[in-house]
Amino acid sequence: MHKLLQSIVFLAFWSPLAHAQGKWVDLAPFPEPKEAVLGEAANGRLYVFAGLIPLWRPAGMVYEYDPARNHWTKKKPMALPSHHVAFCEHDGKIYAFGGFVYPESGPAACVPVNNAWEYDPVKDSWRALAPMPTKRGAAVAAEANGKLYVIGGATTAPGTKDPYINPGTRQNVLGTVEEYDPKADTT
Repeated sequence: MHKLLQSIVFLAFWSPLAHAQGKWVDLAPFPEPKEAVLGEAANGRLYVFAGLIPLWRPAGMVYEYDPARNHWTKKKPMALPSHHVAFCEHDGKIYAFGGFVYPESGPAACVPVNNAWEYDPVKDSWRALAPMPTKRGAAVAAEANGKLYVIGGATTAPGTKDPYINPGTRQNVLGTVEEYDPKADTT
């Protein structure tokens, strides 16, 4: 009887949700289409960062979308043009952790970095923060209870002589979790 009751309750709650229809609306097109863009919301607006140009070169672009006006505005570029950065919002500011930059020399590749930045959307300004302990790109970031967490990502493989990742090199996929305190600027 218990299993039957669970099944009835599940179907009662699941069925309407499975058939609920959302509505998609066309909005102002993104002004500078690029691949590998990342977004974060703050203060009722959406911010789109990063982007790539051919051969994994970071574009470093920043755009703000105002949903009330259905309008995009170009902002100051990223302080460090990079891609696959982990972004999250806290107290109206957007935090950027790690990512990949283009190598100063050698083949086209992705160099993991440990930089951390605070973007203030109101002032349209960037401020360097304490670096992360681990160089990595393609991580995720989240805020919980006033602390910021950077989770996972990829970096160069242990023992490799190459300071970069590309399709021909080994890489290390991370399970690392690091905590950042924005009030103390410490990891």
